[in-house]
Amino acid sequence: MFFRRSAAFTLLEVLAVLALMGLVSALLIGSGQELLQAMTRDDPEQVALRAIASARHSAVLKGRTLELSYDEVSRMLNWEEGCVVLAGAEGVRLLPAVTVSAELIGGARRESALARVRFYADGTCDPFRLETTGRAGSRILAIDPWSCAVLAADGRAHAS
Repeated sequence: MFFRRSAAFTLLEVLAVLALMGLVSALLIGSGQELLQAMTRDDPEQVALRAIASARHSAVLKGRTLELSYDEVSRMLNWEEGCVVLAGAEGVRLLPAVTVSAELIGGARRESALARVRFYADGTCDPFRLETTGRAGSRILAIDPWSCAVLAADGRAHAS
């Protein structure tokens, strides 16, 4: 007479798998916290580019002209349909398409910022540049007035 042996895991195998799962989850949770914090800190450049795209989208959808402005005190990019707050010490400034006036402050040239940029119902915007300051330093991006996209160094628009 043959007895059928049922296929099952032993208690030792189950405990070993649970211990390995606990070890792996402890490692992931420890490093995952830093990853989550890094993900919540948005790059000011990306935040500003999303605000520009949202303002353009709202202007096209509403069929009217909208204005985007940056308030340095509240650190907000505002347009009539919404707003975005910049976190941390980073900042943005809306600059004219060409340098109109600049001051030398502390050995660095500082341009005069625009009060606002208009986005039109046809999907275009006023010509302007976007200056972002962050952990990596300052960066100025030219914005194409026809597509509101970032212009590459050679003058062509590229997806952002």
